[in-house]
Order: sequence, then C-alpha cells, then structure tokens
Amino acid sequence: MNKPRVKAADADVKTISEPETLVGRPGGISREQVVELTSKLIAIPSVNGEEGCLGEYLRELFQILGLQVVTQEVAPGRFNVLGIWPPIEEIAVATAGLLLHAHYDTAAPYDMEEPFSGAVRGGYIWGRGTVDQKGGLAAAIMAVATVKSLGFKPSKPVVVAAVVDEEAEHRGSSRLVQSGLKADMAIVTEPSSLRIVPGCKGTVPLKIEVEGRAAHGCRPWLGINAVARALPILKRLFELTYPEVDLGPELGRIRGSLNVGLIQGGVAYNMVPASCTIWLDRRTVPGETPAGVMAEIQKVLTLAREEVPDLKADVSIARPDWNWEPIRKRGLNPALTAVDSAVVSLVRETHQQVLGKDPVLYFTDGYNELDFLVNDLGIPSIQYGPGDSRLAHTSEERVEVEELITCTEVYARLILKACGGEV
Repeated sequence: MNKPRVKAADADVKTISEPETLVGRPGGISREQVVELTSKLIAIPSVNGEEGCLGEYLRELFQILGLQVVTQEVAPGRFNVLGIWPPIEEIAVATAGLLLHAHYDTAAPYDMEEPFSGAVRGGYIWGRGTVDQKGGLAAAIMAVATVKSLGFKPSKPVVVAAVVDEEAEHRGSSRLVQSGLKADMAIVTEPSSLRIVPGCKGTVPLKIEVEGRAAHGCRPWLGINAVARALPILKRLFELTYPEVDLGPELGRIRGSLNVGLIQGGVAYNMVPASCTIWLDRRTVPGETPAGVMAEIQKVLTLAREEVPDLKADVSIARPDWNWEPIRKRGLNPALTAVDSAVVSLVRETHQQVLGKDPVLYFTDGYNELDFLVNDLGIPSIQYGPGDSRLAHTSEERVEVEELITCTEVYARLILKACGGEV
C-alpha cells in the first residue's frame, strides 16, 4: 500500500509566528504531500456502501501519523475512522478543542472519465470525491500532521472524524452521535469555496402513493387510472408557497421549497395504471419540522379528496435509497449556528489572516451533516472546505490545488487556536 510521505516524529520547533505559513515549513508537511494524499484518497474507490478499503487505509495512515485511532462500525465492512491527538481515555468524557468532520464515501462515478485517477493537471486534482469530499478530508488530516510535526502540544484534543454513508442513510454520523463525542466547536469540511456556512436546510423526502384499478387499455372505463387520480394532488403541490425567514443582515432571507422529482405509474402503455407514486423533496428551514411537513401534505390530500371523493392516497416519509428505519424516524433537519458564535468568529479571523480578506458567509440551500453535530451533539459547527459544490457528483469534479493548500493552512491555524497549548 503506497502511503504519502508523512512524518510521525515531532520536530524541534520553538515558535510558530502568525504571519508565516505552517504548510511547507521545513521539518513539517509540504504542499506536495497535501496534493499526494488527496490523489491517493481519490485512487481508492469508496462509493457509498463500498467504503471498506479506504477505511482500512485511513486507519493505517492515522497510526503512522501517531494519532489515537478509534473505529466505529455501522455495518459489516463499513466503519467510521477517528484520528485523535493527543489520545483520550473515553470519547464521551473528554472534550475536544476542535472536531474536523468529513465523510469518505462518494457518489457513483456515473459518466466521469477516469474517476479514480487523482490526476493533477491545469492546477486541479481530478476525480470522484475531490470536491465531495476527499479534498476536505485530506486538508483536515494534513492540518493535524502539520501542527504535530512542528512540535505543537495541544491542551485539548483535535479529532478528525472520517464517517461513512453521508450519501445515503447517514449511518456514520448517526454512530458518531451515539458515541457522545464532545467538542468546543466543529468544522464540517464539505466544499464551500472557503466561505463560511453556519447553517443548512433540512430535507424531508416524501412518497405519495395513489391507488387506482388496472384494466386493459382497450377498455379503460373498466379501470381507475391512478395517474389521472394523481392530477389534483399534483396541481395543489405545485401551488404551495413558503414564507421567507429572515436570518439577519449577514445571512439574509431564505425560504423552504418543494420539488416533485419523480412520478412513476403503470406497467405498460396498453394497461390502465393501478398505482401512481409521487416522490417529493421538501427542503426545510429552521423552525420547520417533519411533522409539520407531513401535516402540510395531508392537507393537500384532503383538498384533493374534495374534488375526487373516492380518492385513495397516502403519504409517508421515504426515499428510494432509504431502507434503514432509524433515518426514516429521525429525518434530516435544518441546522443553524449563530453568526456571533466562537466558531464563526475564529474561522472568520483565521481566514482573514491567511487570505488577507474577510470571508463570505451564507446559509446553504443544500443539506449536510451540520445537522447531526448541531442538533444532536450540541456542538457549535460551521461548514468550511475546499472546492466548488456545484461540481460535486458531476463528470467535471475537481478541486483547485491552491484552494486545497490554503484550506489546509486555515485548518492548521484553527487547531492552534481552538486547542490551545504550546509549541
């Protein structure tokens, strides 16, 4: 197994002056090593459900770096890998100064050419997961390796949590929550183009099943067309509107949304469809709940029954790729960390020091696992990572090398500030 050339030994470095860069300092981690590790992570496929090989690599890498390694199995061959430094006796007892959270499963390659090459060209690293989100994971690992190699001795631990199953049922972060991990603050290393994201929308996936009665297409009057029965439901779904929520001057105004993503009905062109299924993606904002969303859709069905009294239709929380009951019960909720919190202030300050300008703040329309850290573990958390999220899951997925290096530098400085200690 080829490993990046990382050093477990601490160098005899007496001071770390603020203006100097940490990445690339003699005796520490080089820029090339950051790129090398990112390419290596890309070269080990870890499509959702098939993360085991990369998990083993991460476990071995953390050991080489001299980190305490904790694994958390979520299913056979699927496990979180935590790298902790300095070591702690019990996760649920000690409080980390900083948690760096990343998922190491990826979407499928789809039509991407050479998705696992990790090739470096044109100033970018290419491949599935460069943006979503092995670039952020590599930056987190190399940030810890950087400050460790430069002789930093933190008074509070830093934890790199590499979790599985973010792309589907979120079993990895659910298992992390079960461990009772504590931290003063956390960074979700998902791509944000180095912008600060203190909040995300939730998502309530829904399935509406409409019942009809089958008949041959030559005698449609003998059946009940489920697609036709779905029309008054669809009409009312498309008429739904959502009020704006004001998150303040820095984050602005946001609103929830509903997308009708899939409509499935019938088995043949010459058969009256006996069923029609409508799949919905309802994005929620702070203050909205799955129960409230369900009540909203139930009202739509009630209004549709006023038009079609014998309409048979039911709604449930479901997603085509969800088979794990705990995630159906829990759902995926919106999250928000106050813009005047310590974690936002610290990242803002560090970004300004490294890049020489103030960072942009925004609330993302997408979902990420800030939800588990903020809502379940109670850790003030933000999203901040390398890469353009619009490239995630596409055939053009790539991360800019300079942005990756800059992010590693920011993470390294955050460890120094959040974990305290001395050099």
